Parts: sequence; structure tokens; C-alpha cells
Amino acid sequence: MILIKDAINSGIWLHRIYTDFHDRSLNFGLKILSFRELNLMEVDDSEKIDIKDEGSTIWILEIEVVNMSQDPISTHEMNELILIDQDGFKFHVFDDDHLRFYSQFAKKTKMDRLFGSHLIPKIKAKSAVPFQLPDDDEAVYFISVKNGSIKEA
Repeated sequence: MILIKDAINSGIWLHRIYTDFHDRSLNFGLKILSFRELNLMEVDDSEKIDIKDEGSTIWILEIEVVNMSQDPISTHEMNELILIDQDGFKFHVFDDDHLRFYSQFAKKTKMDRLFGSHLIPKIKAKSAVPFQLPDDDEAVYFISVKNGSIKEA
């Protein structure tokens, strides 16, 4: 696990290698550019965002990724990213179609780039990934992945 604040401050690239369900070895690099709480006023038609739970906020992880495999890889792999807080609680990518696909905010932040397409080898892509997190000013978050691991490159 990598502390998000340290990854941003140092500008390090993170690396993930894993085997997909076709037994292909895939790998990609990830650089965290920023991590910030979303002001819902930034999102057009924000009432369409399906926030089910009170006491939570949406945070945006702005990233740059590069496919280091020899073949294109599906961007659904970005759904494998998770955040883990200082107490070990895990938070998955916030799945909301309006926020991630259909809003102008999704296009402006390039959030729609990493969902439903492919990453071409050796080409960097900027995007953003949303997380629904508890409303806790004291929380510290680490980045990880559901299956496998992520480490400094």
C-alpha cells in the first residue's frame, strides 16, 4: 500500500503487474496527480448523482496511467483500484453513471476516459477516479488494488 499524500508529494510512478482471466500478464504505471473532495456544484445536474448514504463525500483521485503491456488493455482494470484508510477499511471506486460518463464534468476531468475503452501501450492517459468516502477530516488513505498489489516503480 502506498500513502496517497506521499505519492502526490514525491511524484512517483506506481506499478502494477497482474494476470488477467485469459492468463495474460498485464502491467501498467500509475501516477497520482491530486486527491481532493468534490464540490457537487462542479458537476452539472449533480442531483442525478446517486449518493445513497448520508455522512459521506465524493473524493476525486486525479491520475495519469500508462499501459506497459504489449497489447491494449481494458480500462475496466481501473475499477480494481481501492483506497484503504488508516484503520484498514477498504473503499471501492464509486460507481455512478452520471458522474463517471454522462456529465460534462466527466468530460472535463476526463473521468470518462478510463471507463469503457482501452489503453494503448506506451501512451499516457490522464483521468480521474471517484470514491465515496466517510465524512472524516482526520482520515489518511492508501492506494491499493483489489487483487494483487501495487508498488513504487
